[in-house]
Amino acid sequence: MNPEQISALLAVAAGLLSFLSPCMLPLVPGFIGYLGGTSVRSEGRVPWWRTFLHAASFVAGFSAVFIALGAGVGQLGALLYSSLPWIQKVGGALLVLLGLHTMGLLKVPALFQERRLHLPARPEWGYLSSFLMGILFSAGWTPCVGPVLAGILLLASQEQTAARGAFLLAVYSLGLGVPFLAVGAAFGPLSGWLRRLNRHLHLVSVVSGLLLVGIGLLIFTDSLRILAAYGSFWDLL
Repeated sequence: MNPEQISALLAVAAGLLSFLSPCMLPLVPGFIGYLGGTSVRSEGRVPWWRTFLHAASFVAGFSAVFIALGAGVGQLGALLYSSLPWIQKVGGALLVLLGLHTMGLLKVPALFQERRLHLPARPEWGYLSSFLMGILFSAGWTPCVGPVLAGILLLASQEQTAARGAFLLAVYSLGLGVPFLAVGAAFGPLSGWLRRLNRHLHLVSVVSGLLLVGIGLLIFTDSLRILAAYGSFWDLL
């Protein structure tokens, strides 16, 4: 497995763990119902495909922002190439601290100050309303996606091209977005299943923290570049 594949695998896992985070998962059934103009208690008022399309519009909204961020960070990594070793050390160390915070082993008070941007539902706007909510979600929903997203953005900066940075954030958006689409498509059955997952949220926090620590160590030790050089050596053979 080459470094690009490792980064993509980490990104999709990070997206899934962001969806399962303790501050997001409990809200997903009600949130998807809100997007579709229904509620958990009144499933079936609207066709399933309408709820799915609202969920898809929401996913498209936050994906557009994340992919644009990935492209920008990837290009920035190329511009700051000479400073990249320092960025790797500082960023890697910060990710380890964020991982310890996510696991509950280290308390960072600033990360408990949750900020959300709200957009009132406007049924007359149709799917555009859900798309705009996705944009606001990407811009203002913290700390649910903040620490893990920071890790993936730092990985994107190591790619040093806008295209590769955008691709990495597209993969992250895939990991975060596919569960939203699944809930939108099977709103009733999956709502109960998600509520039963709530008892395992601490485990998700631990796994997310370990992922952040792992990404931080990979970046701090420049292991991805070492793996790339190692792969190139074997290609020559």
